[in-house]
Amino acid sequence: MKLGVLVIAGGLILGTAGLGMAGEVNCKQVNKYLGTGRTVKDVAETMVISESDVKKCQDQAAAEGKGGGEKTGDMGKKEEKKY
Repeated sequence: MKLGVLVIAGGLILGTAGLGMAGEVNCKQVNKYLGTGRTVKDVAETMVISESDVKKCQDQAAAEGKGGGEKTGDMGKKEEKKY
């Protein structure tokens, strides 16, 4: 009886620990790796995550790039020369 309770408790502890780790994908780092020319498979193996997680980050970055609006700045202005 005690052994059964210990086995069940151990299984629950390991199960919840696995769930806690599942959602921790650093999309910023994933996209940096993808930006260097690495493939989805390479990034997944390097970061020890699934290829589907890499693709989700890739899709999220693409959606933010299109819907995030344009950034405006002083790029269009000519510099004034000081003599």
